[in-house]
Amino acid sequence: MARERIRRDRSDKDAQDVVGSYAIDNMAKGNIWTYEVEDIHKMLIEVMMSDKYKENRVHYHNIIRPVFDVQFLKREDDAKVASLEAQHYQIFSSPDYEGTNAIAIRKRQIKKITDLTLENVFHLTPKEILRLIDENMGTGWQGLPLAIQDIIQAAFTVDCSVMPEVAMHRVGGIIDRRREDGYEVLEIERGTWIEGVFIKVKPKMEKLHFEVLVDGKRSSRDESDDEEDDDDDDDLEDEEIDDNDDDMDEEEDEEPNEEDATIEDIDAIDDTDDDDE
Repeated sequence: MARERIRRDRSDKDAQDVVGSYAIDNMAKGNIWTYEVEDIHKMLIEVMMSDKYKENRVHYHNIIRPVFDVQFLKREDDAKVASLEAQHYQIFSSPDYEGTNAIAIRKRQIKKITDLTLENVFHLTPKEILRLIDENMGTGWQGLPLAIQDIIQAAFTVDCSVMPEVAMHRVGGIIDRRREDGYEVLEIERGTWIEGVFIKVKPKMEKLHFEVLVDGKRSSRDESDDEEDDDDDDDLEDEEIDDNDDDMDEEEDEEPNEEDATIEDIDAIDDTDDDDE
């Protein structure tokens, strides 16, 4: 019995050494935007001299690449170092690897509205979203492609109203009310009218427990258990996944609610009517 227990303990330890022995193993497409340049450097330094890095290098860099630019170089190459630093890379020393001894890393900036994805939109603030809308060739909210609107509405509650400037800026009017409700405001001139775009972070919805009856017995299931698989999205290409009706239902539940964008149209009508009077 003792030998079996020792053998079992060693097997468990070996399994732990293979999975999660490096911080980089916790990195996934769903959380890569939460990391900073220094984090990527530390994880690469920790793992790059191991056999695991050689075997999984392409996998690691496929996850890193959408968010970070990474280049390996010689620290002694002053011209290269100066060029990368001018491009806002941070240069770090590293162990000798394939003729290089330094790593240059920079985090990609979300510079235009089309850079938004369901992975990065949750890591932005309402002001940053409004800046991207404001810089998008004057299209405002209503001129954005529906796909971009859906991405934004996955993380934010959005309201858009177009009305005369006097009505928009009336004391106690729509702007004052939206700010009291916690919205950030963007105003875009439309001739003598103004398009007001109001955005605030959407409250996170807690997933509910549900119960099912199986052969007269009650069993419960927590939908949050399914979230454990979300961190392994980057491995889906290498695994066979059995789709079932529950997964399809959950995906449908997570679709953005497009009604949020029109929830305040009544305010726009009320304000316009008041001014006409």
